[in-house]
Amino acid sequence: MEEKELKETILEYVETHNSMSLATEGDGLPHAATLFYVNIGFQLYFVSSPLSRHGENIARNASVSATISEDYSGWSDIKGIQMEGRVEKVGSIMENGRIVKAYVKKFPDVADFFLSPRKLGQAIANKVAKVRFYKFVPTRIRFINNALDFGHRDELILS
Repeated sequence: MEEKELKETILEYVETHNSMSLATEGDGLPHAATLFYVNIGFQLYFVSSPLSRHGENIARNASVSATISEDYSGWSDIKGIQMEGRVEKVGSIMENGRIVKAYVKKFPDVADFFLSPRKLGQAIANKVAKVRFYKFVPTRIRFINNALDFGHRDELILS
């Protein structure tokens, strides 16, 4: 697949899916967490607590991998994305209006979570005050498409 077509295919897949499985490492042990994300180009933004297991792992080692896929019943139907890259903490909800706007557009049900957490109760508001946005910046993306051939991959290297 030509690079331009591959970029378009990857972006369309990323934009039409909602969750990624993020793999981190801490103390020599692997950990995977499923997270909702929004993308701005190839960069994926997610919200999480710095005190979560993956948040603590990222603080020690920002190199991660992630996948985006569906639950297929037939191996020849499998399509998905495998990525490698780094995660950066980008700050609180209050500091990132552009990301909040993208999240609310993609996930309207989270509007109160981001914009009026007290409506959800004081316990939720206290948790929301502690979460941070993170940015996953992929350096390598593989688009898997078994419909073309078993194990078919197209790879995009980003700088």
